Amino acid sequence: MRIPVKLAAAALTVLAATGLAGCTSDEGNPPAPTPPSPAQRLAAAKAKIDAAPSVHLTLTSSAVPKDASGVLSGDGWGAHPPAFKGTLKGRFAGIPADVEIVSVGGEVWAKLPFIPGMNKIDPKTFGVPDPAALFATDKGLSSLLTATQSPAEGDKVRNGSEVLTTIKGTVPGANVVDLFGIGDRNGSFQASYGLTEQDELRQVDLTGPFFGAGRASTYTVTLDQYGTPVTITKP
Repeated sequence: MRIPVKLAAAALTVLAATGLAGCTSDEGNPPAPTPPSPAQRLAAAKAKIDAAPSVHLTLTSSAVPKDASGVLSGDGWGAHPPAFKGTLKGRFAGIPADVEIVSVGGEVWAKLPFIPGMNKIDPKTFGVPDPAALFATDKGLSSLLTATQSPAEGDKVRNGSEVLTTIKGTVPGANVVDLFGIGDRNGSFQASYGLTEQDELRQVDLTGPFFGAGRASTYTVTLDQYGTPVTITKP
């Protein structure tokens, strides 16, 4: 039986409309958004650190050569604009010591062994960086996040009540040396970051030639208590 042209056209119109209706129904359930990439999450974590009025920091180290001078561990508070107060432990000019330190306004004071009171110092004299520099938004600790090359998501790990996403990558030696004042500028460092579900940076592990090529050491920085009221003033 021959179908009239007008009837066939009408049937096609109905089928097309039915198909469109089906598409419209699917659009009522849009696909899940694409999760942010590791690089995007590191950039978000940098923004959170830079925007925080203050943050608590702890520093530990491992595999540091016994003859090395410098900071081995520390505990303190950082703030924006860049400032720091706390205690650094290490070997300074060959002497093991716990040093109370305050850095604010580009000036550094320390309570040194055998010397009473807080005294203004040049940290470079002791082979250590200005600790307040860790909280600079341009070349501070947060700058390592966006300088990380080939970041890739790793395992999730539990940190107390939090579950952290691990993101690993490589940081050029120049970025590390500019921040910490030690290391092989021509080398590279393996970085591992622990981020909360809200992209708050909780932990940084840096492993590499802090004390010369072929000598791998690790520094671990833990950050918490973002935004806790802290006052840092000159002694």
